[in-house]
Amino acid sequence: MSNPYTQPPYSYGQQPQMPMPNQYGQGYYQQQPQGYYQPPPPQGYYQSSPPSQPQKPTQTKVDIPDTSKTTSNGEFKKSKIEFNDKPSHQDVWATFLYLATLAVTIAIAVISIPKFDINKLPSGNTTKKTNYNKYHSSSYNNYYYKRSEDDGLNNFETIILLCASFGSAAAFTLLYMILVQKFTGKMIKGTFFISIGLNFLSALITFFASPIMGLILIIFAGLYLLCYFFWRSRIPFAKVVLKTVTAVTRKYPATIFIGFIGCVVAIVWYGLIAVTIVAALSYWGYKNNSETSTNDNKAVIGYVVYVFLIFSFFFTSQVINNVVHVTISGVFATYYFRGVVEPGTNKIEVDVRNPTIKSFKRAMTTSFGSICFGSLLIALVSTLRVLASQAKHEAAEDENYLLCIIACCVECILSCIEDGIEYFNKYAFTEVAIYGKPYCQAAKDTWTLCKARGIEALINDNIIGNVLSIGAITVGCLAAAVVFALGFFFAGAINPSIIIFTIIAFLAGILIFSVVAQVIDSGVATTFVCLCEDPDALRQTKPELWEKVRDTYPSIVY
Repeated sequence: MSNPYTQPPYSYGQQPQMPMPNQYGQGYYQQQPQGYYQPPPPQGYYQSSPPSQPQKPTQTKVDIPDTSKTTSNGEFKKSKIEFNDKPSHQDVWATFLYLATLAVTIAIAVISIPKFDINKLPSGNTTKKTNYNKYHSSSYNNYYYKRSEDDGLNNFETIILLCASFGSAAAFTLLYMILVQKFTGKMIKGTFFISIGLNFLSALITFFASPIMGLILIIFAGLYLLCYFFWRSRIPFAKVVLKTVTAVTRKYPATIFIGFIGCVVAIVWYGLIAVTIVAALSYWGYKNNSETSTNDNKAVIGYVVYVFLIFSFFFTSQVINNVVHVTISGVFATYYFRGVVEPGTNKIEVDVRNPTIKSFKRAMTTSFGSICFGSLLIALVSTLRVLASQAKHEAAEDENYLLCIIACCVECILSCIEDGIEYFNKYAFTEVAIYGKPYCQAAKDTWTLCKARGIEALINDNIIGNVLSIGAITVGCLAAAVVFALGFFFAGAINPSIIIFTIIAFLAGILIFSVVAQVIDSGVATTFVCLCEDPDALRQTKPELWEKVRDTYPSIVY
Protein backbone atom coordinates (compact mmCIF):
# COMPACT_ATOMS: atom_id res chain seq x y z
CA MET A 1 0.00 0.00 0.00
CA SER A 2 1.46 3.36 -0.95
CA ASN A 3 2.00 5.96 1.72
CA PRO A 4 -0.04 9.09 0.99
CA TYR A 5 2.03 11.20 3.37
CA THR A 6 5.06 13.22 2.36
CA GLN A 7 7.36 11.68 4.96
CA PRO A 8 7.19 7.89 5.44
CA PRO A 9 7.58 6.54 8.97
CA TYR A 10 10.99 5.61 10.28
CA SER A 11 10.05 1.90 10.33
CA TYR A 12 7.23 0.76 8.16
CA GLY A 13 6.50 -2.96 8.10
CA GLN A 14 3.54 -5.32 8.21
CA GLN A 15 2.23 -6.87 11.39
CA PRO A 16 -0.07 -9.78 12.20
CA GLN A 17 -3.81 -9.31 11.79
CA MET A 18 -5.31 -7.63 14.84
CA PRO A 19 -8.87 -7.91 16.09
CA MET A 20 -8.94 -4.11 16.29
CA PRO A 21 -9.25 -2.02 13.11
CA ASN A 22 -5.70 -0.75 13.59
CA GLN A 23 -3.07 -2.43 11.41
CA TYR A 24 0.45 -1.47 12.50
CA GLY A 25 2.84 -1.04 9.57
CA GLN A 26 0.10 -0.71 6.90
CA GLY A 27 -0.77 2.84 7.87
CA TYR A 28 -2.87 3.82 10.85
CA TYR A 29 -6.52 2.77 11.02
CA GLN A 30 -7.10 1.03 7.70
CA GLN A 31 -10.60 0.04 6.58
CA GLN A 32 -12.37 2.11 9.19
CA PRO A 33 -16.10 2.77 9.14
CA GLN A 34 -17.09 5.79 7.14
CA GLY A 35 -16.66 9.03 9.05
CA TYR A 36 -14.13 7.56 11.50
CA TYR A 37 -11.30 9.86 12.44
CA GLN A 38 -8.11 8.74 10.69
CA PRO A 39 -5.00 10.41 12.08
CA PRO A 40 -1.78 10.38 10.08
CA PRO A 41 0.91 7.75 10.61
CA PRO A 42 3.62 8.52 13.17
CA GLN A 43 6.45 10.63 11.86
CA GLY A 44 9.05 10.48 14.59
CA TYR A 45 9.56 8.86 17.91
CA TYR A 46 6.94 6.08 18.04
CA GLN A 47 6.90 3.84 14.99
CA SER A 48 5.82 0.38 13.94
CA SER A 49 8.26 -2.55 14.20
CA PRO A 50 10.77 -3.41 11.46
CA PRO A 51 9.45 -5.92 8.91
CA SER A 52 12.49 -8.19 9.39
CA GLN A 53 11.41 -9.09 12.91
CA PRO A 54 8.38 -11.40 12.93
CA GLN A 55 5.89 -10.99 15.72
CA LYS A 56 4.25 -13.51 17.95
CA PRO A 57 0.47 -13.81 17.91
CA THR A 58 -1.48 -11.00 19.48
CA GLN A 59 -1.24 -10.90 23.28
CA THR A 60 -3.01 -8.82 25.85
CA LYS A 61 0.17 -7.37 27.35
CA VAL A 62 2.69 -6.09 24.86
CA ASP A 63 6.12 -4.77 25.80
CA ILE A 64 7.75 -1.93 23.97
CA PRO A 65 10.74 -3.17 21.93
CA ASP A 66 14.10 -2.89 23.59
CA THR A 67 17.40 -4.61 22.87
CA SER A 68 17.39 -5.99 26.38
CA LYS A 69 14.14 -7.85 25.69
CA THR A 70 15.05 -9.80 22.57
CA THR A 71 15.32 -13.55 22.22
CA SER A 72 18.34 -15.45 20.95
CA ASN A 73 17.09 -15.34 17.36
CA GLY A 74 16.57 -11.58 17.52
CA GLU A 75 12.77 -11.70 17.82
CA PHE A 76 11.07 -9.15 20.02
CA LYS A 77 9.03 -10.85 22.68
CA LYS A 78 5.83 -8.82 22.49
CA SER A 79 6.78 -5.78 20.46
CA LYS A 80 4.31 -3.75 18.44
CA ILE A 81 5.87 -0.27 18.56
CA GLU A 82 9.45 0.83 18.08
CA PHE A 83 11.02 3.86 19.72
CA ASN A 84 12.90 5.94 17.19
CA ASP A 85 16.23 6.82 18.77
CA LYS A 86 17.44 8.84 15.77
CA PRO A 87 14.79 11.44 14.87
CA SER A 88 15.69 14.07 12.29
CA HIS A 89 15.98 17.80 12.93
CA GLN A 90 12.92 19.81 11.89
CA ASP A 91 12.46 23.49 10.90
CA VAL A 92 16.16 24.30 11.26
CA TRP A 93 15.65 27.74 9.73
CA ALA A 94 13.48 28.75 12.69
CA THR A 95 16.26 27.73 15.07
CA PHE A 96 18.73 30.02 13.31
CA LEU A 97 16.19 32.84 13.28
CA TYR A 98 15.66 32.53 17.01
CA LEU A 99 19.40 32.38 17.72
CA ALA A 100 19.89 35.48 15.58
CA THR A 101 17.11 37.27 17.50
CA LEU A 102 18.68 36.30 20.81
CA ALA A 103 22.12 37.42 19.64
CA VAL A 104 20.83 40.84 18.56
CA THR A 105 19.01 41.22 21.89
CA ILE A 106 22.20 40.47 23.81
CA ALA A 107 24.10 42.94 21.64
CA ILE A 108 21.54 45.67 22.39
CA ALA A 109 21.81 44.87 26.10
CA VAL A 110 25.61 45.09 25.99
CA ILE A 111 25.42 48.48 24.25
CA SER A 112 22.56 49.99 26.26
CA ILE A 113 22.95 48.81 29.85
CA PRO A 114 26.45 50.32 30.47
CA LYS A 115 25.15 53.68 29.20
CA PHE A 116 21.96 53.62 31.23
CA ASP A 117 20.97 57.06 32.57
CA ILE A 118 17.66 57.36 34.38
CA ASN A 119 17.56 61.12 33.78
CA LYS A 120 17.36 60.51 30.01
CA LEU A 121 14.25 58.34 30.17
CA PRO A 122 11.20 59.66 28.23
CA SER A 123 9.13 61.80 30.56
CA GLY A 124 5.86 61.46 28.64
CA ASN A 125 3.30 64.24 28.93
CA THR A 126 4.95 66.72 31.30
CA THR A 127 1.88 68.94 31.44
CA LYS A 128 -0.30 66.28 32.98
CA LYS A 129 2.42 65.35 35.46
CA THR A 130 2.76 69.00 36.46
CA ASN A 131 -0.98 69.23 37.06
CA TYR A 132 -0.80 66.06 39.13
CA ASN A 133 1.96 67.48 41.31
CA LYS A 134 0.08 70.78 41.63
CA TYR A 135 -2.85 69.20 43.40
CA HIS A 136 -0.80 66.89 45.63
CA SER A 137 1.20 68.11 48.58
CA SER A 138 4.93 67.64 48.67
CA SER A 139 4.67 65.82 51.98
CA TYR A 140 2.56 63.13 50.28
CA ASN A 141 4.92 62.81 47.31
CA ASN A 142 7.97 62.49 49.55
CA TYR A 143 6.40 59.91 51.83
CA TYR A 144 8.00 56.53 51.99
CA TYR A 145 7.57 53.54 54.22
CA LYS A 146 10.37 52.67 56.62
CA ARG A 147 10.51 49.64 58.86
CA SER A 148 10.69 50.44 62.53
CA GLU A 149 10.59 48.62 65.80
CA ASP A 150 6.80 49.07 65.81
CA ASP A 151 6.54 46.32 63.19
CA GLY A 152 7.41 43.76 65.85
CA LEU A 153 9.44 41.63 63.39
CA ASN A 154 13.15 41.02 63.60
CA ASN A 155 15.37 39.63 60.85
CA PHE A 156 15.00 36.04 62.05
CA GLU A 157 11.21 36.26 62.06
CA THR A 158 11.30 37.85 58.60
CA ILE A 159 13.28 34.88 57.26
CA ILE A 160 10.81 32.50 58.89
CA LEU A 161 7.89 34.27 57.19
CA LEU A 162 9.61 34.07 53.79
CA CYS A 163 10.35 30.38 54.27
CA ALA A 164 6.79 29.81 55.47
CA SER A 165 5.45 31.52 52.32
CA PHE A 166 7.13 29.10 49.92
CA GLY A 167 7.11 26.10 52.25
CA SER A 168 3.38 26.26 52.96
CA ALA A 169 2.68 26.87 49.25
CA ALA A 170 4.62 23.73 48.30
CA ALA A 171 3.00 21.69 51.10
CA PHE A 172 -0.55 22.73 50.18
CA THR A 173 0.16 22.10 46.50
CA LEU A 174 1.29 18.56 47.31
CA LEU A 175 -1.74 18.02 49.55
CA TYR A 176 -4.11 19.29 46.89
CA MET A 177 -2.65 16.97 44.26
CA ILE A 178 -2.95 14.01 46.64
CA LEU A 179 -6.62 14.86 47.16
CA VAL A 180 -7.11 15.13 43.40
CA GLN A 181 -5.65 11.68 42.90
CA LYS A 182 -7.58 10.10 45.80
CA PHE A 183 -10.93 11.80 45.21
CA THR A 184 -10.75 12.72 41.54
CA GLY A 185 -14.47 12.58 40.75
CA LYS A 186 -15.52 14.54 43.82
CA MET A 187 -12.83 17.15 43.21
CA ILE A 188 -14.00 17.63 39.62
CA LYS A 189 -17.63 18.12 40.62
CA GLY A 190 -16.79 20.21 43.67
CA THR A 191 -14.50 22.62 41.83
CA PHE A 192 -17.04 22.90 39.02
CA PHE A 193 -19.71 24.12 41.44
CA ILE A 194 -17.22 26.37 43.22
CA SER A 195 -16.33 27.93 39.87
CA ILE A 196 -20.01 28.50 39.13
CA GLY A 197 -20.50 30.06 42.56
CA LEU A 198 -17.54 32.39 42.10
CA ASN A 199 -18.91 33.47 38.72
CA PHE A 200 -22.26 34.38 40.25
CA LEU A 201 -20.58 36.11 43.20
CA SER A 202 -18.37 38.25 40.96
CA ALA A 203 -21.39 39.04 38.77
CA LEU A 204 -23.41 40.23 41.79
CA ILE A 205 -20.55 42.39 43.06
CA THR A 206 -20.11 43.88 39.59
CA PHE A 207 -23.85 44.49 39.35
CA PHE A 208 -23.74 47.03 42.21
CA ALA A 209 -20.91 48.93 40.51
CA SER A 210 -22.25 48.63 36.95
CA PRO A 211 -25.71 47.10 36.49
CA ILE A 212 -25.27 46.51 32.76
CA MET A 213 -21.91 44.74 33.10
CA GLY A 214 -23.19 42.84 36.13
CA LEU A 215 -26.23 41.63 34.18
CA ILE A 216 -23.99 40.41 31.36
CA LEU A 217 -21.81 38.50 33.83
CA ILE A 218 -24.90 36.95 35.43
CA ILE A 219 -26.02 35.71 32.03
CA PHE A 220 -22.61 34.16 31.40
CA ALA A 221 -22.61 32.58 34.85
CA GLY A 222 -26.04 31.08 34.07
CA LEU A 223 -24.74 29.70 30.78
CA TYR A 224 -21.81 28.15 32.61
CA LEU A 225 -24.23 26.52 35.03
CA LEU A 226 -26.13 25.18 32.03
CA CYS A 227 -22.90 23.73 30.68
CA TYR A 228 -22.65 21.47 33.71
CA PHE A 229 -25.82 19.64 32.76
CA PHE A 230 -24.55 19.14 29.20
CA TRP A 231 -21.06 18.10 30.31
CA ARG A 232 -21.98 15.70 33.10
CA SER A 233 -21.53 12.71 30.82
CA ARG A 234 -17.93 13.78 30.13
CA ILE A 235 -16.90 13.89 33.79
CA PRO A 236 -16.15 10.12 34.11
CA PHE A 237 -13.70 10.29 31.20
CA ALA A 238 -12.08 13.44 32.63
CA LYS A 239 -11.80 11.59 35.94
CA VAL A 240 -9.88 8.71 34.33
CA VAL A 241 -7.56 11.06 32.44
CA LEU A 242 -6.86 13.32 35.44
CA LYS A 243 -6.28 10.38 37.77
CA THR A 244 -3.84 8.83 35.29
CA VAL A 245 -1.97 12.07 34.70
CA THR A 246 -1.53 12.82 38.42
CA ALA A 247 -0.24 9.27 38.96
CA VAL A 248 2.32 9.70 36.17
CA THR A 249 3.36 13.06 37.61
CA ARG A 250 4.05 11.45 40.97
CA LYS A 251 5.97 8.67 39.23
CA TYR A 252 8.15 11.20 37.39
CA PRO A 253 8.67 14.21 39.71
CA ALA A 254 11.43 15.38 37.37
CA THR A 255 8.65 16.83 35.20
CA ILE A 256 7.85 19.25 38.04
CA PHE A 257 11.54 20.06 38.34
CA ILE A 258 11.61 20.92 34.62
CA GLY A 259 8.64 23.21 35.22
CA PHE A 260 10.48 25.01 38.03
CA ILE A 261 13.62 25.36 35.92
CA GLY A 262 11.53 26.87 33.14
CA CYS A 263 9.93 29.24 35.66
CA VAL A 264 13.33 30.38 36.97
CA VAL A 265 14.71 30.87 33.45
CA ALA A 266 11.60 32.86 32.52
CA ILE A 267 11.97 35.13 35.56
CA VAL A 268 15.63 35.76 34.74
CA TRP A 269 14.68 36.54 31.14
CA TYR A 270 11.92 38.93 32.26
CA GLY A 271 14.37 40.81 34.43
CA LEU A 272 17.02 40.99 31.71
CA ILE A 273 14.66 42.19 29.00
CA ALA A 274 13.05 44.75 31.34
CA VAL A 275 16.44 46.28 32.19
CA THR A 276 17.43 46.21 28.51
CA ILE A 277 14.25 48.00 27.40
CA VAL A 278 14.65 50.72 30.04
CA ALA A 279 18.34 51.14 29.21
CA ALA A 280 17.59 51.28 25.46
CA LEU A 281 14.97 53.98 26.01
CA SER A 282 17.40 56.04 28.06
CA TYR A 283 20.13 55.67 25.44
CA TRP A 284 18.13 56.24 22.25
CA GLY A 285 14.96 57.86 23.60
CA TYR A 286 11.82 58.75 21.63
CA LYS A 287 11.39 61.18 18.76
CA ASN A 288 10.60 64.70 19.94
CA ASN A 289 9.73 67.71 17.76
CA SER A 290 12.08 69.98 19.70
CA GLU A 291 15.11 67.81 18.97
CA THR A 292 17.53 68.25 16.09
CA SER A 293 17.37 66.09 13.01
CA THR A 294 20.29 63.99 14.28
CA ASN A 295 18.49 63.28 17.53
CA ASP A 296 15.31 62.62 15.55
CA ASN A 297 17.07 59.91 13.58
CA LYS A 298 18.48 58.44 16.76
CA ALA A 299 15.03 58.44 18.34
CA VAL A 300 13.56 56.64 15.33
CA ILE A 301 16.25 53.99 15.71
CA GLY A 302 15.37 53.84 19.39
CA TYR A 303 11.73 53.16 18.57
CA VAL A 304 12.73 50.37 16.18
CA VAL A 305 14.92 48.90 18.91
CA TYR A 306 12.01 49.16 21.36
CA VAL A 307 9.69 47.26 19.00
CA PHE A 308 12.37 44.63 18.38
CA LEU A 309 12.89 44.13 22.13
CA ILE A 310 9.14 43.67 22.64
CA PHE A 311 9.17 41.05 19.89
CA SER A 312 12.25 39.36 21.37
CA PHE A 313 10.58 39.31 24.79
CA PHE A 314 7.54 37.42 23.50
CA PHE A 315 9.62 35.19 21.21
CA THR A 316 11.92 33.94 23.96
CA SER A 317 9.12 33.71 26.52
CA GLN A 318 7.14 31.46 24.19
CA VAL A 319 10.19 29.35 23.42
CA ILE A 320 10.83 28.79 27.14
CA ASN A 321 7.21 27.82 27.85
CA ASN A 322 6.97 25.56 24.80
CA VAL A 323 10.24 23.78 25.53
CA VAL A 324 8.83 22.90 28.95
CA HIS A 325 5.55 21.76 27.39
CA VAL A 326 7.25 19.60 24.74
CA THR A 327 9.54 18.06 27.35
CA ILE A 328 6.66 17.14 29.64
CA SER A 329 4.56 15.88 26.73
CA GLY A 330 7.44 13.65 25.65
CA VAL A 331 7.53 12.06 29.10
CA PHE A 332 3.80 11.34 29.07
CA ALA A 333 4.04 9.97 25.53
CA THR A 334 6.84 7.65 26.66
CA TYR A 335 4.65 6.43 29.50
CA TYR A 336 1.69 5.94 27.15
CA PHE A 337 3.57 3.92 24.53
CA ARG A 338 6.26 2.23 26.60
CA GLY A 339 4.65 1.87 30.01
CA VAL A 340 3.71 -1.82 30.34
CA VAL A 341 1.94 -3.61 33.17
CA GLU A 342 4.35 -6.16 34.60
CA PRO A 343 2.99 -9.74 34.82
CA GLY A 344 1.69 -10.62 38.28
CA THR A 345 1.65 -7.00 39.48
CA ASN A 346 -0.31 -3.83 38.83
CA LYS A 347 2.84 -1.73 38.48
CA ILE A 348 3.51 -0.05 35.16
CA GLU A 349 7.16 -0.08 34.21
CA VAL A 350 8.80 1.96 31.45
CA ASP A 351 11.85 0.52 29.72
CA VAL A 352 13.39 3.95 29.14
CA ARG A 353 16.00 5.19 31.57
CA ASN A 354 15.66 8.88 32.49
CA PRO A 355 12.74 9.65 30.14
CA THR A 356 12.59 13.29 31.27
CA ILE A 357 16.22 13.94 30.33
CA LYS A 358 15.79 12.26 26.95
CA SER A 359 12.59 14.18 26.26
CA PHE A 360 14.32 17.45 27.19
CA LYS A 361 17.19 16.56 24.86
CA ARG A 362 14.78 16.05 21.95
CA ALA A 363 13.02 19.34 22.76
CA MET A 364 16.33 21.22 22.68
CA THR A 365 17.70 19.53 19.55
CA THR A 366 15.55 17.81 16.92
CA SER A 367 12.27 19.51 17.90
CA PHE A 368 13.69 22.91 18.79
CA GLY A 369 13.16 24.30 15.29
CA SER A 370 9.48 23.35 15.38
CA ILE A 371 9.18 25.01 18.80
CA CYS A 372 10.77 28.21 17.47
CA PHE A 373 8.48 28.18 14.42
CA GLY A 374 5.29 27.98 16.47
CA SER A 375 6.59 30.47 19.03
CA LEU A 376 7.38 32.93 16.22
CA LEU A 377 3.73 33.11 15.17
CA ILE A 378 2.53 33.97 18.67
CA ALA A 379 5.38 36.45 19.16
CA LEU A 380 4.38 38.38 16.03
CA VAL A 381 0.73 38.58 17.04
CA SER A 382 1.60 39.52 20.63
CA THR A 383 3.92 42.30 19.45
CA LEU A 384 1.22 43.76 17.20
CA ARG A 385 -1.24 43.58 20.09
CA VAL A 386 1.12 45.55 22.36
CA LEU A 387 1.64 48.20 19.67
CA ALA A 388 -2.11 48.49 19.18
CA SER A 389 -2.59 48.89 22.94
CA GLN A 390 0.09 51.57 23.03
CA ALA A 391 -1.56 53.39 20.12
CA LYS A 392 -4.88 53.22 21.96
CA HIS A 393 -3.46 54.86 25.09
CA GLU A 394 -1.64 57.56 23.12
CA ALA A 395 -4.80 58.33 21.15
CA ALA A 396 -6.76 58.60 24.42
CA GLU A 397 -4.20 61.03 25.83
CA ASP A 398 -4.41 63.13 22.65
CA GLU A 399 -8.23 62.92 22.79
CA ASN A 400 -8.31 61.34 19.33
CA TYR A 401 -11.33 59.18 20.04
CA LEU A 402 -11.73 57.78 16.52
CA LEU A 403 -8.18 56.45 16.50
CA CYS A 404 -8.69 55.19 20.04
CA ILE A 405 -11.77 53.17 19.00
CA ILE A 406 -9.98 51.72 15.95
CA ALA A 407 -6.92 50.76 18.01
CA CYS A 408 -9.17 49.22 20.66
CA CYS A 409 -10.92 47.04 18.07
CA VAL A 410 -7.60 45.97 16.56
CA GLU A 411 -6.28 45.12 20.01
CA CYS A 412 -9.37 43.03 20.76
CA ILE A 413 -9.09 41.11 17.47
CA LEU A 414 -5.38 40.45 17.97
CA SER A 415 -6.00 39.32 21.54
CA CYS A 416 -8.55 36.75 20.34
CA ILE A 417 -6.17 35.54 17.62
CA GLU A 418 -3.36 35.29 20.17
CA ASP A 419 -5.47 33.20 22.56
CA GLY A 420 -6.60 30.95 19.70
CA ILE A 421 -3.07 30.32 18.46
CA GLU A 422 -1.83 29.59 21.99
CA TYR A 423 -4.55 27.00 22.55
CA PHE A 424 -3.99 25.50 19.12
CA ASN A 425 -0.23 25.40 19.66
CA LYS A 426 -0.64 23.39 22.84
CA TYR A 427 -1.88 20.45 20.79
CA ALA A 428 0.41 21.17 17.85
CA PHE A 429 3.45 21.01 20.12
CA THR A 430 2.04 17.84 21.63
CA GLU A 431 2.18 16.33 18.13
CA VAL A 432 5.76 17.57 17.87
CA ALA A 433 6.67 15.97 21.19
CA ILE A 434 5.10 12.60 20.35
CA TYR A 435 6.12 12.14 16.72
CA GLY A 436 8.89 14.68 16.07
CA LYS A 437 6.97 16.29 13.22
CA PRO A 438 7.81 19.64 11.62
CA TYR A 439 5.55 22.40 12.83
CA CYS A 440 3.50 22.74 9.63
CA GLN A 441 2.76 19.01 9.57
CA ALA A 442 1.94 19.08 13.28
CA ALA A 443 -0.40 22.04 12.75
CA LYS A 444 -2.12 20.29 9.83
CA ASP A 445 -2.64 17.11 11.87
CA THR A 446 -3.80 19.16 14.86
CA TRP A 447 -6.38 20.87 12.67
CA THR A 448 -7.61 17.46 11.52
CA LEU A 449 -7.80 16.38 15.14
CA CYS A 450 -9.67 19.57 16.09
CA LYS A 451 -12.27 19.01 13.38
CA ALA A 452 -12.85 15.47 14.61
CA ARG A 453 -12.38 15.84 18.38
CA GLY A 454 -12.09 19.57 19.00
CA ILE A 455 -15.27 19.92 21.06
CA GLU A 456 -14.33 16.92 23.21
CA ALA A 457 -10.86 18.39 23.82
CA LEU A 458 -12.32 21.78 24.73
CA ILE A 459 -14.81 20.24 27.18
CA ASN A 460 -12.16 18.01 28.72
CA ASP A 461 -9.77 20.94 29.16
CA ASN A 462 -12.52 23.06 30.70
CA ILE A 463 -13.54 20.40 33.21
CA ILE A 464 -9.97 19.70 34.31
CA GLY A 465 -9.11 23.40 34.09
CA ASN A 466 -11.64 24.09 36.85
CA VAL A 467 -9.75 21.74 39.16
CA LEU A 468 -6.46 23.50 38.42
CA SER A 469 -7.71 27.10 38.59
CA ILE A 470 -9.61 26.57 41.85
CA GLY A 471 -6.54 24.74 43.17
CA ALA A 472 -4.30 27.74 42.46
CA ILE A 473 -6.67 30.10 44.30
CA THR A 474 -7.07 27.67 47.19
CA VAL A 475 -3.36 27.07 47.66
CA GLY A 476 -2.64 30.81 47.46
CA CYS A 477 -5.29 31.65 50.06
CA LEU A 478 -4.18 28.88 52.44
CA ALA A 479 -0.53 29.89 52.20
CA ALA A 480 -1.51 33.53 52.81
CA ALA A 481 -3.60 32.52 55.84
CA VAL A 482 -0.70 30.56 57.37
CA VAL A 483 1.76 33.43 56.90
CA PHE A 484 -0.75 35.98 58.20
CA ALA A 485 -1.41 33.92 61.34
CA LEU A 486 2.33 33.37 61.88
CA GLY A 487 3.10 37.06 61.39
CA PHE A 488 0.32 38.08 63.75
CA PHE A 489 1.75 35.65 66.34
CA PHE A 490 5.20 37.23 66.03
CA ALA A 491 4.12 40.89 65.94
CA GLY A 492 1.03 40.70 68.13
CA ALA A 493 -0.79 43.11 65.83
CA ILE A 494 -1.59 43.76 62.18
CA ASN A 495 0.96 46.01 60.50
CA PRO A 496 2.13 46.74 56.92
CA SER A 497 4.91 44.14 57.08
CA ILE A 498 2.44 41.35 57.77
CA ILE A 499 0.25 42.48 54.87
CA ILE A 500 3.26 42.46 52.54
CA PHE A 501 4.31 38.97 53.60
CA THR A 502 0.72 37.77 53.22
CA ILE A 503 0.62 39.03 49.64
CA ILE A 504 4.00 37.38 48.96
CA ALA A 505 2.65 34.08 50.32
CA PHE A 506 -0.45 34.32 48.12
CA LEU A 507 1.64 34.96 45.00
CA ALA A 508 4.07 32.18 45.96
CA GLY A 509 1.15 29.75 46.29
CA ILE A 510 -0.17 30.61 42.85
CA LEU A 511 3.33 30.46 41.32
CA ILE A 512 4.22 27.05 42.77
CA PHE A 513 0.84 25.56 41.96
CA SER A 514 0.97 26.94 38.41
CA VAL A 515 4.17 24.96 37.79
CA VAL A 516 2.46 21.72 38.81
CA ALA A 517 -0.66 22.76 36.89
CA GLN A 518 1.41 23.19 33.73
CA VAL A 519 2.66 19.61 34.09
CA ILE A 520 -0.90 18.34 34.56
CA ASP A 521 -2.17 20.39 31.62
CA SER A 522 0.56 19.10 29.30
CA GLY A 523 -0.08 15.54 30.46
CA VAL A 524 -3.81 15.83 29.82
CA ALA A 525 -3.23 17.18 26.30
CA THR A 526 -0.72 14.42 25.51
CA THR A 527 -2.92 11.64 26.84
CA PHE A 528 -5.89 12.94 24.87
CA VAL A 529 -3.93 13.13 21.61
CA CYS A 530 -2.48 9.64 22.10
CA LEU A 531 -5.94 8.21 22.78
CA CYS A 532 -7.35 9.85 19.66
CA GLU A 533 -4.54 8.77 17.37
CA ASP A 534 -3.55 5.37 18.74
CA PRO A 535 -5.99 3.85 21.26
CA ASP A 536 -4.84 0.33 20.38
CA ALA A 537 -1.38 1.02 21.87
CA LEU A 538 -3.08 1.57 25.23
CA ARG A 539 -5.04 -1.67 24.83
CA GLN A 540 -1.84 -3.61 24.27
CA THR A 541 0.29 -2.04 27.01
CA LYS A 542 -2.25 -1.11 29.70
CA PRO A 543 -5.45 -3.12 29.09
CA GLU A 544 -7.00 -2.27 32.44
CA LEU A 545 -6.72 1.46 31.80
CA TRP A 546 -7.97 0.92 28.25
CA GLU A 547 -11.11 -0.76 29.65
CA LYS A 548 -11.76 2.26 31.88
CA VAL A 549 -11.40 4.61 28.93
CA ARG A 550 -13.67 2.45 26.80
CA ASP A 551 -16.33 2.36 29.54
CA THR A 552 -16.29 6.13 30.08
CA TYR A 553 -15.79 7.29 26.49
CA PRO A 554 -16.40 4.44 24.01
CA SER A 555 -16.19 6.52 20.84
CA ILE A 556 -12.59 7.53 21.47
CA VAL A 557 -11.24 3.96 21.37
CA TYR A 558 -13.22 2.68 18.39
